Amino acid sequence: MGEQKTLIEFSITPIGSGEHVSDHVARCTRLIRESGIKNELHAMGTILEGDLDEALQVIRRCLHEVLKDSPRATATVKIDARSSGSGSIEKSVKSVEEKI
Repeated sequence: MGEQKTLIEFSITPIGSGEHVSDHVARCTRLIRESGIKNELHAMGTILEGDLDEALQVIRRCLHEVLKDSPRATATVKIDARSSGSGSIEKSVKSVEEKI
C-alpha cells in the first residue's frame, strides 16, 4: 500500500494554562511547518494534507508540545481518507465554491 493522501482537521486545547492559546498555537504551527506537511491554519483549528501516518505523527508532536506547559489538553481530530484518488484542501473548497 503506497502513500495515501488524507485530509485531517484538528485542534488541541490546553487546559489549566489560562484563557489565551495563541502561544500554544504558534509553537504547534511552527512544528507543523517544519515537518513539511501541507497545512492550512484556521481560527478554530488546522488542516493537514498528506500521508495519514505522517500527519498523525505531527499531531502527536503538537500534543506533546502543548503538554510541556499545560497540565492537560484535549484534541479533536477529523479525518477524510479516500481509498482511491486524492483529495486536497483546494479541491474540496473549489468544489463547493463552484456550486454557490
